Amino acid sequence: MRSIKLSMLMIAAVLMAGCLYPESEKAGNQVPGEAQVEMVQNAVDKYQEDSEGLLPISTKENQREYLEYQIDFEKLVPNYLDERPANSYEAGGKYQYVIIDAEDDPKVKLADLSITEEVRSLTIRLDAMGEYVHLGEEIGPNVYQLDLGFYKLSDNPVVTSPYSSSSLNVYYNGGQQFVVDYREDIGRIIEENNLSFETGEDVRHVLYEYTPVVPIYSPEVTVDDKNRPIFMTSRHKSGQ
Repeated sequence: MRSIKLSMLMIAAVLMAGCLYPESEKAGNQVPGEAQVEMVQNAVDKYQEDSEGLLPISTKENQREYLEYQIDFEKLVPNYLDERPANSYEAGGKYQYVIIDAEDDPKVKLADLSITEEVRSLTIRLDAMGEYVHLGEEIGPNVYQLDLGFYKLSDNPVVTSPYSSSSLNVYYNGGQQFVVDYREDIGRIIEENNLSFETGEDVRHVLYEYTPVVPIYSPEVTVDDKNRPIFMTSRHKSGQ
């Protein structure tokens, strides 16, 4: 009887210990870490130095922005890395390691593939309900909400922000593509760091300059005359 009580106490202790740790620590291989990105950056730099400027990448055609240059860990392991990062897609994690500014100043960043999965799921839903996309309210220039009633959606589709864990709306643009609205995250970073930009400047770069994550599926974003993030239009680019 005593041994049974002792076993029950041990099980309870384990369960309580599990509750003490936040989800981010219990699923550590899913969390973007500066240390892992820096480790891969060092490996990429060394590989490029040894290969006369070549990058350890697998170039993907017809990819959305920021996903064109994906790191090929087969070229880095084991000579430059002992193993693939635990949070990488190749190791079962949810992040695709990518390179931005490949030609001038290659930088290692992360793309959150859980967003890709959500967008893929929405695409399948749309394809199953007809050839043409039914649009609802116009959210901004060339950015529309889906017709929620037609697609039997009770709320606007959202994805979880890799920057703040808040919900980000998913919309549709005139180019027949889903887009993710990162304006709230951009605005927060601008405010927290007292940044200022001119209308017509694409300000999405603040997201991957202040974090290791790139904003996949994002339309171009600029600021208005009050430095608030807005969707970019050709008029903004021309300075009119």
